[in-house]
Amino acid sequence: MTTQETMQMKERSEAISRAQRALKALGEHPRSSKKELGHAREHLNACYSHGSSEHVWNAVAQVEAMAERRYGVPTTEEHRQLIDAAGDLEEPATADRGRAAEERAVPSSTPAHDVGLAPTASR
Repeated sequence: MTTQETMQMKERSEAISRAQRALKALGEHPRSSKKELGHAREHLNACYSHGSSEHVWNAVAQVEAMAERRYGVPTTEEHRQLIDAAGDLEEPATADRGRAAEERAVPSSTPAHDVGLAPTASR
């Protein structure tokens, strides 16, 4: 793709969405300054005004880099843990409690229906 090639609408939309998400994350961080947010907004605005895809994606990269610097980039190990956790559909604390309960459970030789509970009236 050449730098003079104009972007397709779908590609520009994707770029703008990414820049907006990064700007929003930056805006939600309590230590972001107005000056920093203004600078990020300028990069987002460039996504609307530039015709070449190279300029637009560079602007997106700038906003995303600003957000990464503000929040910190995870180490390789932290990133791996995030990916592993995302694979588990249960909430991590819930999953941990469930595994701990399974480990504590002692198999019973008494059938579940013979535990001495009185039957309850059905509703």
